[in-house]
Amino acid sequence: MKEDKLRLFIAIELPSNIIDGLRNVQEELKDKSNKPSWAKPENIHLTLKFLGDTETGKIDSMVNILEGIAGKSFGFEISVKGVGTFPAAGNPRVIWVGIEENKDMLQLYNNIEEGLATLGFEKERRDFKPHLTLGRIKFLNDRAGLKRGLEKVAGLNLARFAVAGFALFKSTLTPEGAIHTRLKEYTLQTTDKKLRG
Repeated sequence: MKEDKLRLFIAIELPSNIIDGLRNVQEELKDKSNKPSWAKPENIHLTLKFLGDTETGKIDSMVNILEGIAGKSFGFEISVKGVGTFPAAGNPRVIWVGIEENKDMLQLYNNIEEGLATLGFEKERRDFKPHLTLGRIKFLNDRAGLKRGLEKVAGLNLARFAVAGFALFKSTLTPEGAIHTRLKEYTLQTTDKKLRG
């Protein structure tokens, strides 16, 4: 990656109780036959858009667009529940914890997609499937073992939490894993204004 580019993404950060819950789920799923590359719980976030290697010259315009989006978007609550894999059948490659669908979150996602498209960022072709990535499977040695592990946490319902904002992050890849640095925080409007409006 050239120095005039930064690896960026936009995400919602998680409260500590959710992070602790995700750590517990990882422990439940660990076994000796399948060894996923587990995400560090403190690094797990709800990605709204992965931008990849981005020219630094675009960042100021991006910041302004995201500020405008935050100014017309309202905070919301989401529930963290369910566990699954991508793909669901065949050879699973990602283990995730789900996020219950929420129209305000979907509206925020769509606004970000539309806004950043004006800067040349390609819109996501797949439907938005909000999730928290627990780990990635390189080699599935024991399909039955993974299935048993997933069945143990099948009824997972971690918690519900309020989303008051989102952030623009820089991701730096290192041999020890990615380091995420928050570049800019954005605060969503309160529901009080929504009720008055």
